[in-house]
Amino acid sequence: MTTYNAAFNSLHFRKVFTNFGRKYASNYAARISPDHMAINMTLDIIRPLTVDLWLKVSIAQRETKSSYRTIFAYNMNLCNLLGKGKGMNVFHSWVQNIYRYTNMPRSCPIKEGNYYWKNLRPDKDSIPAFIMTGYFRIDSLFYLRDWANDMLTNTSMFVDIKMK
Repeated sequence: MTTYNAAFNSLHFRKVFTNFGRKYASNYAARISPDHMAINMTLDIIRPLTVDLWLKVSIAQRETKSSYRTIFAYNMNLCNLLGKGKGMNVFHSWVQNIYRYTNMPRSCPIKEGNYYWKNLRPDKDSIPAFIMTGYFRIDSLFYLRDWANDMLTNTSMFVDIKMK
């Protein structure tokens, strides 16, 4: 069971960089809200995703101006996670928070279409206890795990997290 941090105060998005694989998508973009408290993203999938979708995520905290220390890294099959629909781990909590802001399907396979995340912001209950005040880089690579491990999207977000 994951312990969540009740002392979470705020998260500010500072920068975001995106890239996408043109085999499965025609557009992927992210924009930080004017108050830096939320992010809006769109993804145009041009063909059905019939192979399981995987997520490789890492969270790194800045140590110096140009170096980061990875504090969390994981590779997971999202289709399996979505299919279970239950669980009390950090991944399930994150996925449930994200689904409050998106029109993404809640099961695989994922059909072609325009998907969005509007005013995506962290839920205080989804911040793990090991996160402390600081500047972080969050990298997420969504890919289709088959012979080639084709990239769907690649995102790097830079955020400030403040604890109470």
